[in-house]
Amino acid sequence: MTLWKITAKGNWGKGKELVKGMFIEISTTSPTSPLCQAKYKETIANAFNMKYSTKFEKTRMNSSYLTAEKIG
Repeated sequence: MTLWKITAKGNWGKGKELVKGMFIEISTTSPTSPLCQAKYKETIANAFNMKYSTKFEKTRMNSSYLTAEKIG
């Protein structure tokens, strides 16, 4: 298992819910970044939604908005 810290790069704009510095941690079975794998997009969105009480869609969970750092 690989542990990842997924962090927001910046704000989505005024009145949007994603703010620079927001982060979640997830584990995957792959050493490849979860932002590059479609099967983890829903997992990432759900983790942000549960932690921050947001309503992010999985389609926006990508490297344009987020960074992935391997932490374990």
